[in-house]
Amino acid sequence: MDFAVAAAQVPFLRALPAPDLEHLAPYAAVRRVKRGERIWTEGDPTGEFTFLADGRVKLVKAGEAGRDVIVDVCGPGELLCSSAVCAFSPYCCSSTALEDAVVVVVVPRRDVLELLERSPAASRAFLREITARGLGLTERIAQLASGQVERRIAALFLRLAEQVGTPREGGGTWVPVALSRQDLADLCGTTLETAIRTMSRFAREGVLRTAARGFVVEDRARLEALVRGE
Repeated sequence: MDFAVAAAQVPFLRALPAPDLEHLAPYAAVRRVKRGERIWTEGDPTGEFTFLADGRVKLVKAGEAGRDVIVDVCGPGELLCSSAVCAFSPYCCSSTALEDAVVVVVVPRRDVLELLERSPAASRAFLREITARGLGLTERIAQLASGQVERRIAALFLRLAEQVGTPREGGGTWVPVALSRQDLADLCGTTLETAIRTMSRFAREGVLRTAARGFVVEDRARLEALVRGE
């Protein structure tokens, strides 16, 4: 995947006027990341903005007693960990590819900041991107603050269904995101055992089931009711 194709998958880059995108092109790099490979590690110095062009990535923060916490799962088009880059701070989390062929576009911080200083259109596009990311993280905090684990898991799968889900023949929504039970536990702030019990109950009740390389949401209305606390 070359820069032009990858940039078309990223809302910020896609929104740039042609001259601005052409200005960034010589400084940008397109990288492929294999499943399980890290794009960066928590504590690494920052120096470039990373945009996810294809695939999915999990952001992981080291917790107490050696237990990792998954901060979020990011999909195509998203700007990853922009706050640390903007603040010239080390990365506050690690990023790991969840799929076999993750593609990222990286652009040096100095070149993005220089573009923002001279291009109002680029500044507006970047502000939209940062705002959307902040709103998404606020929603994640609200989900994790929910008292019931099944409510948090329901909210997670509703979000994934909205972002990447596709309707299946005969009903249901296919979510092509492969997450282990430990991933689900870390994403929803619970234990592995509780995540297993909840997913088993969802499967028995015909709400949600695990499939090869992803999940199938079979009863979206039930998940929505759980999120509402019903």
